[in-house]
Formats: sequence, C-alpha cells, structure tokens
Amino acid sequence: MPSIKHALAALCLLAACEQTAPIAPQPDLPADDPGQAELITGECAIYFAAVARLEAEGRAVSGNPTHDCPAEAAGIAANINAMVSVPPIMPGYPQTLYQRILARGIPVDVADDIAKSKAFWDQVAKRDSLLAGF
Repeated sequence: MPSIKHALAALCLLAACEQTAPIAPQPDLPADDPGQAELITGECAIYFAAVARLEAEGRAVSGNPTHDCPAEAAGIAANINAMVSVPPIMPGYPQTLYQRILARGIPVDVADDIAKSKAFWDQVAKRDSLLAGF
C-alpha cells in the first residue's frame, strides 16, 4: 500500500511540473543578448513574490510557478501589490506576460493584482527599453 501512495504522489508531482509554462526567451532579442537573462530574472522575481504572497495568505500554490527560474531571482524584491492608477493591459507584451503568469499557476485574483503592480510595469518597461536599445 505505501508504494501505491508514493507512486501516486510522484505522478501528481510530475503532472504539476508538466503544467508549468516554460519561461521563453524574448524572441525580439538575440539569443545571446544579456537582456534575455535580465528579463527572465525579472519575470521570475514576480513568480517568487507571488508564491510568497500566496503562502503568507495560507493559500495553496498550483503547480510550480518558479520552475526553471534562476535561484538569484528569489532574492530580488518585486512589489506585486496593485497600484492605484495603472494603464490597461494592452495587446502585445503586457498581455503575453499576464497570460504567462496565469499559465504558471498563479490564481486570477493575484495575477490581476500583479498586472496592476510596479513589478509588472517595470518588467514591461525593461523589455521596451532593451528592444529600443536604451
């Protein structure tokens, strides 16, 4: 009986890992561009902050939002609290980032707050700056 429980637990863990959306490099930047790592680390900092928030609220985390994230992203402060005045989520990268947050298992209510946060819009601005060459 214990081996069946362990097998089921392993299957559940594998299923959760497979559901985690990959962190894709930014297709508009060259693969070897240092900005790629910067963007991935910034996005992962958002995921680590979301997991910390969910755990602080006593909520279960769906899947593994920080899967494949660099460890240093856990130490980066990301303010994911909703701001009072924010731009609407527009097509393009803001919408893509929001969808990736959801795909990583972050609940909709938390993802909605993140989409109104300084960390989210800083990430969008960082990407825009890298693409513009600033």
